Amino acid sequence: MAEVLPFGSKRAFFSASTPPDLRRILQDALEATTSSPERTEALLLKARRQWPEEPDAHISLYKFYFVARRYHQAEAAVWAALRMAAQDLGITRNYRRLTPHSAQWSQRQGSERLYLFSLKALGVIRLRRDRVVQAQAVLAKLLELDPLDEIGGGTFLQIAQSFTEEDD
Repeated sequence: MAEVLPFGSKRAFFSASTPPDLRRILQDALEATTSSPERTEALLLKARRQWPEEPDAHISLYKFYFVARRYHQAEAAVWAALRMAAQDLGITRNYRRLTPHSAQWSQRQGSERLYLFSLKALGVIRLRRDRVVQAQAVLAKLLELDPLDEIGGGTFLQIAQSFTEEDD
C-alpha cells in the first residue's frame, strides 16, 4: 500500500508512479517550505495546473494549506481533488450520494484512493474550522465507503463525535 506522508517530511508523495517532472517540482516546493512559503505555494499551484490528473499535485497543495492553517483554501483544494477523482471514476463528487457500490473503493492506488483520502482531509479540515456536524457527516460516509478503515478516518470520527457528546 502506498504510504502517504505529510507535506513537510522528507517525502511528500502519495503515488509510486508520480511523473519525474512532477516529483522535481514537488521536491522543490518541499525544500522551499521553510524559507519561502510563497514560492512553495506557487510551485504547488503550478504542479496542479500542469498535472491535474495526478493525485500528488492535489494532495501536496491541500496539505500545504492545512499545515499553514489556511483551512478555507485547504478545503477548496480538497474539493478540486474530489472533482477530479469523481470525474475520472465517472461518479458524482457529492459524497452524500455515494454507496459502497459506487466504485471499487478497495483499490489501493488511483482515483478511488484519492477520493477516499480527500474525504478524510475534508473531514479533518472541517473539524479545524469548527464545523463538527459537517465533519461527522463526511467521516461517517468515509467509513461507509472504507469499512476496514484503511484510510484512517475512524479516529477522526471519534474525535468529532466526542465534541457533540460533550454538548449533551
